[in-house]
Amino acid sequence: MPNKTWTAEEILCEEHFKKRTARDDAGRYIVRLPRRKSQGRLGESYEQEKRRFRQLKRRFQKHTDLHQEYSEFTQDFEELGHMNQINKDASTARYYLPHHAVCKSSSSSARTRVIFDGSYRSSNGLSLNDTLLVGPTMQQDLYSIVLRFRTL
Repeated sequence: MPNKTWTAEEILCEEHFKKRTARDDAGRYIVRLPRRKSQGRLGESYEQEKRRFRQLKRRFQKHTDLHQEYSEFTQDFEELGHMNQINKDASTARYYLPHHAVCKSSSSSARTRVIFDGSYRSSNGLSLNDTLLVGPTMQQDLYSIVLRFRTL
């Protein structure tokens, strides 16, 4: 976007992606999340996530098809390398990202989606989203796009 001046945080985020984006053997892009240096560490989230997961399990008891589709999703996610099992006793600090399943019976392709909640606050009041840099908006605003479409 030629006429937009970027904030210091947007510049940092853009530099992060330029320096740290790589491709693996399968051709997929790999990049670490762009974290703010000024933010503190995320707090405890295990107990909160465990409570949310119990609610999800209660939903599974009522809707067995949801449980099946959710299990397939998590298995696919693990096979793709997007998640793995961890040793809970490890001394490394961990943040558990809360999630829930959303069903859309009218969808023909994916009836169940899993939504990850990066805005969920940990024990110290910080969420994952709070600790991440926000990059620049790369696309034009909707008004400009619609206006350009109408002039063609």
